[in-house]
Amino acid sequence: MLRHFSSDGVDIAFIDVAPLGHDRGEPILLIHAFASNHRVNWVSPRWVETLAHAGRRVIAFDNRGHGASQKLYAPADYRSDPMARDAATRAIRLS
Repeated sequence: MLRHFSSDGVDIAFIDVAPLGHDRGEPILLIHAFASNHRVNWVSPRWVETLAHAGRRVIAFDNRGHGASQKLYAPADYRSDPMARDAATRAIRLS
């Protein structure tokens, strides 16, 4: 199920899949590449399923401007520092 969090006021879409079977206690944050989204990179090729079956909690998000996340139009919004903060914001909430 697609959920959302806010990072620097930007709406970021993500999934959070519980481990299937034994929980290894090691969540994993999956970040897709340019011009993609969580579904294309991680769900469709079954990485999310494989990792969940291996006992991992799997979090995968759509980078800002991609998939179901908020679209932004200023080039500065896509610099590496705000995008890294998006990942850090989600990772901090993993615990």
